[in-house]
Amino acid sequence: MTDVAMPGTLRRFVRSRADLVTGFVMLGSLAVTAAGAFALVLEVPTWRGRQSVTHAARLIDEGDYAPAIRTLLGAVATAPQDARAHYYLGLAYARLGVVTGAMRQLSDAVRLAPGDPRVHDALGQTLREMGDSRAARRELEEAAHLDPGDPRYQIDLAGLLLDQGELAPAVERLRQAVRLRPRSAEIRLLLATALRRAGDYDGMVREYTKVRRLAPSNPLGEIARQALNERGVR
Repeated sequence: MTDVAMPGTLRRFVRSRADLVTGFVMLGSLAVTAAGAFALVLEVPTWRGRQSVTHAARLIDEGDYAPAIRTLLGAVATAPQDARAHYYLGLAYARLGVVTGAMRQLSDAVRLAPGDPRVHDALGQTLREMGDSRAARRELEEAAHLDPGDPRYQIDLAGLLLDQGELAPAVERLRQAVRLRPRSAEIRLLLATALRRAGDYDGMVREYTKVRRLAPSNPLGEIARQALNERGVR
């Protein structure tokens, strides 16, 4: 599959400066009703092969969901065994907040491409949005198992674990993500805030300090600086 900027491998998770990681935000949802979304796709263009799916993937990445959906509806109608088409159509629906449509397409993608971690991750995020945390965890764990070298799957699973109050496993998943991307200020910031929730003060200070060093002149570094200042750490 051509990779699309997944809705936030590192999702926006700030609810307040005092509690940065209370939730990893799910697949970005626009204020569009299901009826409105389906009204966008009344005219389905002629299916023109796998290049159309690649083009639709780019449209999704750019936020042009309506033309992407029109193209992908033609794709799944003409080539119902194409896992890529189901996957990207599911992503487009998810971005528009059409959760039932996303579930249907992503479930088909998992059935057709059970070895692809991206389809499991996307389905897991949609299940999480629907409140089915048990099924979501199963899919997110499968994604992390299939591709242990991609930190986004560790991060997504950690977000669900934090939601469930399983702090120690969440911290361990984020530590794995840090080991994979040790110079990522974003991932270290997630780890720092998770460590704070878990009561590991020393670990939290270490990670905030590293974030401040890695991102001295951007908002992430400023967040870390303020967190350290509040605790009297210079």
